[in-house]
Amino acid sequence: MISIETKNIIIREFHRIRERKTLYIMMIFLPIFISLLYGYIYKNEIVRELPIAIFDEDHSSLSRTVIEFVESAASMKVSGYVNSLDELKEGFRVGKYQGAFYLPHNMENDVKKGKNTTVIIYKNTSNLIVGNVLLRDGAQIIKTVSAGAIIKKLTSKGMMYDQAMNIANPIKVETQSLYNANYSYLSYLVPGLLAFTLQFIIMISAVIVISSEFTHETFPELLKISKNNIYKILIGKSLPHMLVHISSAILILFIIFPFFNIHITGSIIITFLFFVLFIASCLSVGLFISSAFHNQLFATELALFINTPAFIFSGYTFPIWAMPKIHQIFAALLPFTHFVSGFLKIYQMDSPVSNALREIIVLSAFTIGGIILTIIALKLHVKKYYNIKV
Repeated sequence: MISIETKNIIIREFHRIRERKTLYIMMIFLPIFISLLYGYIYKNEIVRELPIAIFDEDHSSLSRTVIEFVESAASMKVSGYVNSLDELKEGFRVGKYQGAFYLPHNMENDVKKGKNTTVIIYKNTSNLIVGNVLLRDGAQIIKTVSAGAIIKKLTSKGMMYDQAMNIANPIKVETQSLYNANYSYLSYLVPGLLAFTLQFIIMISAVIVISSEFTHETFPELLKISKNNIYKILIGKSLPHMLVHISSAILILFIIFPFFNIHITGSIIITFLFFVLFIASCLSVGLFISSAFHNQLFATELALFINTPAFIFSGYTFPIWAMPKIHQIFAALLPFTHFVSGFLKIYQMDSPVSNALREIIVLSAFTIGGIILTIIALKLHVKKYYNIKV
């Protein structure tokens, strides 16, 4: 049962959230806005119709075949023809083209004579996504056309089609994508960005929860309401924020995900419970910062310093094991890093909970450790400034 003192602190905290415009906008409206923003940015899921230039020096039936394949690729769109390398580079500089195919002079004749010829695929790798898409699809086009040209040549000499196919493609490559099979950036990037934003919001709002009481000298009021009970203060102050942030998790998983067709492969209940554990860990860390540092501005700046690089260090865009050791240590100190690892296992790979046990233990340690350190910090503060034993 929750004591009457704790209930009074809970009611008081809900009033404080409502009265502080910045706080309730950040905690309630910002998650909704950010969720919709990210969802609409990546709603097309994959990169389509990248503008492509054609530099055709051959003007043959084979070069026209290559162009037809480029035009039929969903990721590409022929946006122009150029007659020189300088013209091509200028098109890249002004943003007219993101990629290009150079089809050399005598390409078809060289293929018919059995000579090697080189098709050059230019790609804008200042954007890694664009560069990787063009490399993947462009290479597949050239491989297909090349095999087709060889098969046509061999069958014209009387060879059976199956024999010609075996010569043109002696090794068949089959790939199977087990998770996120269509390379959807909506399914991959948006969940991670939303979780990162949620951690940011939780910690920034949490560092204000208690430090603001110190800054505005209202902490004695809390002691009076709680009858000098630190545990009641901690429960009463944290529970309203926990409920608000859990509501954000419900919004993300049960409204935003279905609205944008982000499919959860694993158990939605386990995914939600893992989200709740993540929220608790972030809130506990934020409350400790809020209790340990009495200056609200400094506590907020510290939370910003910790959270700003969290997405980069999480391993979401670059593997942690490939980072320098000092960066790996910093990454391990962030709840988001461990959440990402477990979240992908549960949400996208449908792994059993046992496979995410390490992440669950670490996030639980953040939660319990944060609570213990917060209690110690508050007790020290009360003893030092109010000479009260709690």
